[in-house]
This record gives sequence, C-alpha cells and structure tokens, in this order.
Amino acid sequence: MTVALGRPCTEGPMLAEELLKPTGSEAFPFPLVGLWPAKSEPEVVASSAKPVALAAGVQHTCVVSGGALLCFGGNDRGQCSVPASLGTVRSVAAGFQHTCAITADCHLVCFGLNSSGQCQLPAHLGKVVAVSAGFQHTCAIDTYGVLTCFGSPRNGRCEIPRDLGPVLAVCAGIGHTCAVTTAGNLVCFGNNEAGQCDVPPDLWHVKAVAAGQSHTCALQADGVLRCFGSNKDGQCDVPKDVGRIIGVSAGIAHTCALTAAGELVCFGNNTAGQCNVPKDQGPFIAVVCGYQHTCAVRATGEILSFGANASGQCDVPVNLDDPG
Repeated sequence: MTVALGRPCTEGPMLAEELLKPTGSEAFPFPLVGLWPAKSEPEVVASSAKPVALAAGVQHTCVVSGGALLCFGGNDRGQCSVPASLGTVRSVAAGFQHTCAITADCHLVCFGLNSSGQCQLPAHLGKVVAVSAGFQHTCAIDTYGVLTCFGSPRNGRCEIPRDLGPVLAVCAGIGHTCAVTTAGNLVCFGNNEAGQCDVPPDLWHVKAVAAGQSHTCALQADGVLRCFGSNKDGQCDVPKDVGRIIGVSAGIAHTCALTAAGELVCFGNNTAGQCNVPKDQGPFIAVVCGYQHTCAVRATGEILSFGANASGQCDVPVNLDDPG
C-alpha cells in the first residue's frame, strides 16, 4: 500500500530535514517509495515530463503528472472519479476502494468508498504533508508531524500511541499501521496476528516503512531492508545479494525493493505476476505495490505496471502528460 512521507508545506517545522537530503552520489532524495520531490515544491507541481507521485490500491492506480491527478482501473466505488474541483495535486494515496490526494495548498481530499469513514476527514485535521490509505482506513501527517488516522477502528489500526510524538512517514496496511518517528524509530499498531507489529528490538534509524496484509518491511539508514511478520509466500525473504536499498513497497503478500543502482527486485507471492519485473527496463527511480500488481517508474519517467490487471489497473493511459 502507499507509503506517505512527511514533507514541509507552508507552515510548521521541518520534519527530519536531514533524512530527506540526497546522500553521496544518489540522484534522488532518500527514501524513494512512490513519490520523489524535485529541488523545490514549485518544480514538483509544474513538472509535466515525469510523474511526481504514484499510488497503487487493490484494483486501481493513481498518478500525479503535471500537477493533475489521474486514476485508472476499478471504479465501482468512485475511487477513480477525481473531483473536477480538485485542482493541482502534490501527492496521492490509494487504498482498497478509496483515494486520497493532497492539494497544492496542503489540504486533504478523499473520495470513493466511505463505508467505514475512511474518506471522512476529522474536523481537527488542518493542512497535511503526507497521506497513506489502507484497506478501510486512512492516515495523514500534518505540518507539525502529528499523525491522525481515521476509518475502521478494527484491531486498533487507528489507535495511535499517545507517546508517539512527531512522525516522518506512515504506511497504512490492510489491518495495521506503521509510523516512522523523526528520531528514526518504527512504531506499529493494529492487527498483529502474524507478528507484523512486532518491531525487532535491534532495528535502528529507520527511513522508510512498507506495510502489507500480514508483513512489514523497514528500511534502515544503512540501506539494509528488514522484513517481519508472515513469510508464508516469501515476502520477508530479502535477497542476500541485493545490495544497498533506497526504497521499498509492499503489496498484500509481496515486496518490492529499489536498489541504489536503480535495480528493482520483487519477492513473495507471484500468482498474478506481480513480481515479474520487466527485463532490461531499468534503471528505476520509484516503485509502489498494490494488492497484486506493481507499478515502477523508469529514469525516463515512463511507468511500467505488471501483475493483476482484471480491472485495468496496469493499463497506464497513453495521454499521461495531458490527462485533461
């Protein structure tokens, strides 16, 4: 599901500024999971050459290109029916049958299935810098790093620990939620029947997190990827020779990792071909995993989608740069 990274907007403190800076010879800010900022916010909004945000849900996919949001795939609950009044969009999150977008002025707009209140914004929620959509819940980070979750309260997926403090990133999985604090600590809550919320005690300086149905993957500052929880389909078996990882995303039972060299490696459940990375298409600069499909962005800006496509969630529109 979509990983949300906190980014300063028009107010509030810089959230873990050092964690968002490129290091060494890397060409893109770290970490990279579905969205990547340009040198400044105006460049992100104005860019039409490459998508600036990407999200994959259960049977739909959304992309922000040139500041416009375009969604395709399953739309039986209106999750692809982008409001005409939405305007310029900064980032997007795709859940089960709902979509949430952050507008240019940092306001959150959600549409689609709202049976559990996953699209019903809390009255106290002001401007936000990041959003993540789970199965039936949504989590957002405001400009001060405060995390708010709403929607289905089942299994405690929206019960944020009182002592959590400001957060840098959040990922809403199927039934659990994980957040990375500005200190680099990982905190998970919600469904824990497979140990997906049992954060390893030796996990340190986390920069990114991905939550699936019953597993969680955390990316450390040293580029080491640690996964825990259910490993029934090998979704936690990180290849030993994969090298330094700079991005991670998780589907229901598969995981995809992006290496510093731009290589995309996917492992776990592959019943729909969601782990069959197209050959000779790299380097890649971003990846997002849906329920049983994967979408990756090449360095050229081209989006490649593979895996389950019964609803057209992998049929990337040819008019991506001109969705209107």
